[in-house]
Amino acid sequence: MIIGIDLGGSSTKAVALDRAEIVSNTVVPTTEPLASAIGAMGTLLMKLGKQIGDIEVLAVCGGKSTALPSSILGSKVRKVDEIKAIGLGGIFLSHKKQALVVSMGTGTAIVAARENGMDIEHVGGTGVGGGSLVGLSRRLLNTSDVSLIESLAKKGDLTRVNLRVGDVVGGPIGKLNPDATASNFGGLRDDATSADIAAGILNVIGEVIGMLAVISARATGLENDVVLVGRLTKIAPLVEYIVMAGQLFKVTITVPNLAEYCAAVGAARFCTID
Repeated sequence: MIIGIDLGGSSTKAVALDRAEIVSNTVVPTTEPLASAIGAMGTLLMKLGKQIGDIEVLAVCGGKSTALPSSILGSKVRKVDEIKAIGLGGIFLSHKKQALVVSMGTGTAIVAARENGMDIEHVGGTGVGGGSLVGLSRRLLNTSDVSLIESLAKKGDLTRVNLRVGDVVGGPIGKLNPDATASNFGGLRDDATSADIAAGILNVIGEVIGMLAVISARATGLENDVVLVGRLTKIAPLVEYIVMAGQLFKVTITVPNLAEYCAAVGAARFCTID
């Protein structure tokens, strides 16, 4: 059994792979890296009724994984490049031979994976991501509770926040219909509610990521194979905005099962094929 662990800035995602099959998964808060890794290991072992000796290797990635020792509780630690982990995880979860993997964490990384993950390229990314969502919401809504932000956004009205193409030019322009966004927060009204602002925050983050995915897909020839992963895939309105951006420019964007575990899965997969 191989355990893959993604030590992110705020959460640690972990999966257990047995014969290339995901048999368990868990998320724990990221505190001190070693404690978080041990906590994730313990949770998986308890779920599976396994012992520490059943672990062949711990495959770790993520920003805080560099602080880990070479072994944990007698299990060998293998540190995996995060870009390779994202690419391999995206291929595995989407059941594709090639994919443009858009990984939404604190920021957003875009990785092209081809030839069943044997050819992996870091295409680019943006600082817009989960950190932007939390920071903007804390300042504008006085909360960083993602569940609350999502709930508010579902009740919000974007016409009280954004300027639409029709507002600016009086009709469609190019591929954009009159209701498409011309300026995020450009039409913010004095009486906009917290729900309106929450919708605006998710909309601007989703449209930035969506358009970057579109441009990257066209640049790499992967317009039919864009795979969205990361914890932000759990926020339905955000994903909807990203998918809509793809549809506008005929780019297919999908979200696989267990998308939030992509890097952890990829780290574990790296150890099975390397």
